[in-house]
Amino acid sequence: MDESKMVALMEYLSSSDSEEDIEIIEHILTKKKNIIPKINNYITDVVHAYTDPQFKGSFRMERCTAYFVIEMFEESIFFPKNNLSDCTITSENHILSFIWFSANKCSLRDVSERFGIGLTTQFRINNRVMDFLVSISSTFINFNEGSVGLSQEFQKVSGMPGVIGCIDGTSILIRTPAHKIKSTYTNRHDKPSITLQAICDYKKRL
Repeated sequence: MDESKMVALMEYLSSSDSEEDIEIIEHILTKKKNIIPKINNYITDVVHAYTDPQFKGSFRMERCTAYFVIEMFEESIFFPKNNLSDCTITSENHILSFIWFSANKCSLRDVSERFGIGLTTQFRINNRVMDFLVSISSTFINFNEGSVGLSQEFQKVSGMPGVIGCIDGTSILIRTPAHKIKSTYTNRHDKPSITLQAICDYKKRL
């Protein structure tokens, strides 16, 4: 609390005749800030000491891939170079904390404490990195690769343009697992089963 607010509270305290007001103000003045403990230097002390297999086991990604993304993010418009509140958080911290959050299915609070970042800041980091990944997704994810050739071959067989495969499903009968309720495994024919869905190309290859 800054000095001006402290003086205003003290003046009010001295002029108030209400015991309740005095108790409230004394509580405000003596209340300690709730500081959440965090892990300090987690990246430099722990992550940098990981072997490559340990890194992949923790982040579900090769180290070289993660640091390739880190370099791209740092050069992008999404990295806050001029935001005084966030610019002290490195691009490495941005990407690694987001990967940890995504790969390990843990809570936002767990990630913020592990990487030494405030909860609200970690939320902003996640949004920032997601926006960045969406912006580069078309460069690295291409579902059209080879689809033109498949479509042409499928059209020769079926006469239908713009098709690359056929999709269908079937039910495979099973025994109801032990100690389970049968109704949760039954299909529309009231038979316990699992569903198989498959796609094949013009040569009937799955």
